[in-house]
Amino acid sequence: MAIDGRWLRTRSYVFRAAALSAIVFSFNHANAQSMAAADSPPTDELAALKSENVKLRSLIPSQSHAMMDVSFHFTNLWFAGQEKNWPLAQFYLNETRSHIKWSLRLVPVRKTTHGELKLQDKFDPFDADRLAEIQKQITAQDRKLFSAAYRDAMNGCNECHSAADKPYLLVVVPDKATAQGIQFKPNK
Repeated sequence: MAIDGRWLRTRSYVFRAAALSAIVFSFNHANAQSMAAADSPPTDELAALKSENVKLRSLIPSQSHAMMDVSFHFTNLWFAGQEKNWPLAQFYLNETRSHIKWSLRLVPVRKTTHGELKLQDKFDPFDADRLAEIQKQITAQDRKLFSAAYRDAMNGCNECHSAADKPYLLVVVPDKATAQGIQFKPNK
């Protein structure tokens, strides 16, 4: 039986095409597996990351801890303003702002009976209006208007507490300073 040359060439082409297809398939399959592995870490690595996240979150203080710092600074802000110690008042206003922002990082969204409350949405106008007014009166060194601005900001605190389903956290004008080792009267 004589073998036709065309048949051998065709057979060779088919063989080469099959081999090339196998190589391409192997490459694509291996590449797809390595890409999938790169996209998602192994299950044990993912579990370790989740465990580490839970551990780290347990080390973060609660929002109430940050708000106790806010209370400390906001209370002392009142006494610094009453004594017309404007540099100290500025310090306590800055600390009040800073610690409110910290509390927002700890709990950015609070679940309430009316749905989710995005606390940044409450803080931004409070900061732009009420804390800015305190800032204005510190700059003007006007004790009377400072007192009015402080009380207005205090009402803003109570509005936020109510919106967060915590109306029992009622901020009032303090009757004594919380920083016992700080002199509120300015140095002369």
